Amino acid sequence: MVRTNISSKGQITIPQVFRQRMPLTGKQEVEVDQLSDGSVIVRPVASILNLAGSIALNRPLLSSREERRQARKGMAEQAAKRGRSA
Repeated sequence: MVRTNISSKGQITIPQVFRQRMPLTGKQEVEVDQLSDGSVIVRPVASILNLAGSIALNRPLLSSREERRQARKGMAEQAAKRGRSA
């Protein structure tokens, strides 16, 4: 068990040993819950930003302008296959 203090603003410093195990980063959102016995649980909140870069692309990364251009081209091709103009 590790002891820590509560500041005058009600802030608690999570000891380094726990931050390393979780792993928590600065400015990360956490959930705090109190159990019926009075103990408190702190859990990191999953963020979509934590997934950034976790999916490998099978193609080079394009600019947003080029992505839009290719998306329009693909939609036009699909519409043409169905006999509609885009």
